[in-house]
Amino acid sequence: MTPEEQEAYRKACEQTDAIFALEGWQPTEQSKAIDEAVMAGRVTSSQVIREMVAYIKQRGTVDGFVASRLWG
Repeated sequence: MTPEEQEAYRKACEQTDAIFALEGWQPTEQSKAIDEAVMAGRVTSSQVIREMVAYIKQRGTVDGFVASRLWG
């Protein structure tokens, strides 16, 4: 990810968090870790989605998802 892409992604994350905060939701450590991994270029957002869907289908939860990933 280029520095410009990182900045755009960071801003999008901040805006998303702000919108959800209006409803009382706060980002989890897991969502923060995913955002950091994407911005660091260790994983793409589409890869996260594919892996998370498979993880949830297999386990029925997102608990432990990031800890189970090599990029996490």
